[in-house]
Amino acid sequence: MDIDKKFLGKMKILINTVAFIAFIGQFFSFAFSAINQKKPESAIESVYNYYIFFAFLCSLITVVIFVVEYNFNFKLLKKKIPNYIFLVIVALGIYIAVMQLLALNDFLLTSCILLLFDYYIMRKILSNLFSSSDTNLE
Repeated sequence: MDIDKKFLGKMKILINTVAFIAFIGQFFSFAFSAINQKKPESAIESVYNYYIFFAFLCSLITVVIFVVEYNFNFKLLKKKIPNYIFLVIVALGIYIAVMQLLALNDFLLTSCILLLFDYYIMRKILSNLFSSSDTNLE
C-alpha cells in the first residue's frame, strides 16, 4: 500500500510536469498564431480570426482545467453549470488541437498531449453530467 501511494505521488508529479510543458508549448503556439494573423479583408475573415484567437485561448484554459480536475475534488466541479462551461471550452480546445495535427502540422506532440487531456476532461465532465445521483443538481 505504501508503495502504491509513492507511485501515485510520483505519477502526479510527472503528469503535472507534462501538463506544464504542454501549457508552455501551447502558449508559444498561441503567441505565434496571434502574431501571424493576416489582416482580414472581409467580415467573415474577421470573425474567423476572432474565433481562432478565442479557440487558442480555450486550448490554454483546457490545460488549467485538466490540472484542476486531475488534482482536486471540489464540489463545484460536480455541478452542471460549470461542467457545461468546461464542455464548451474543451470543445473549442479540441478544434485547435486537431487543427494543429491535421492542417498546420506544427506542435504535434503538444497537440497529442492536449487531445489526451481533452479526453480525460470530457470523460470526467460527461460522468458528472450523467451520473444518477441527486448531488449533481444545481
